[in-house]
Amino acid sequence: MSFKSGFVGVLGQTNVGKSTFINAILGKKVLIVSEKRQSTRNRIRCIYNDPEAQIVFVDTPGLHKPVDKLSRLLLKQAFGALEGLDLVLYMIEPWVEIQEYDAKIFEHLKKLSMPKFLLINKIDKAKGDQVPKTIETYAQTGLFAEIIPISCLQGINLGKTIQLIKQYLPEGPKYFPDEVTVDRPEEFVLAEIIREKIYHLTRQEVPYSVYVEVTQIREREDKPLVEVYATIYVAKPSQKGILIGQGGQRIKEIGRLARLDMEQLLGTQVYLDLQVKVRERWNESEAQIARVLGPE
Repeated sequence: MSFKSGFVGVLGQTNVGKSTFINAILGKKVLIVSEKRQSTRNRIRCIYNDPEAQIVFVDTPGLHKPVDKLSRLLLKQAFGALEGLDLVLYMIEPWVEIQEYDAKIFEHLKKLSMPKFLLINKIDKAKGDQVPKTIETYAQTGLFAEIIPISCLQGINLGKTIQLIKQYLPEGPKYFPDEVTVDRPEEFVLAEIIREKIYHLTRQEVPYSVYVEVTQIREREDKPLVEVYATIYVAKPSQKGILIGQGGQRIKEIGRLARLDMEQLLGTQVYLDLQVKVRERWNESEAQIARVLGPE
């Protein structure tokens, strides 16, 4: 079998499990996972390697109805990720009926020439005949070359998905070295870990008004320890107090949980220093949003 390679976009509404899917395929956490909407902000390329292929998965912000300048740019970025792809994976849940928003997206996908797969995630939580009915309903669109029921959490049909992707990808070279799993620097990945914990531990508008900058990573020479220094920016002064919590308890818990994930990722002990600062209305500033979202 000749070597296959290509770029595969992962699309779908918010919270259907796109980032969980890529983390499961790669066998480790490289992307933020949250039950809250719009947790993915950036177009991130994650690289899967095996002896037969290199698959570059392009994780995108979830498709949603934009409510502010940031969310409009996120939606634009999600659609921008379709350019130059070799294949699209569109992810849904066992909804039985086609969702109104999915139907609108399908009109856009019909104009694109690359093959499209439908992934029906969370089949482990489906009841009765929800899965076969969902397959039947979405198959009637005639849009998808393959329809695959999966469970990211249970690992159901993930191997089958990889094998089918290989069948559709063109022959090609490796675009990234084998040791690269994400096309973002280490600072970005560690910042995303911190942001994920903020999503888990805060509510309402706070998670969506936060961005994180890792300002320094320093490996100690006298002992096996990596020092990570990061600043969490919020859009309002009131959000700073919420994030810190009474007696500093919430920021301590954010730091504790983030540090545990960092230690697992880096394979060493981590000292994490977190600062919280206010950058008022950053999420309504095009310049600040561009800085947060980074390069296309």
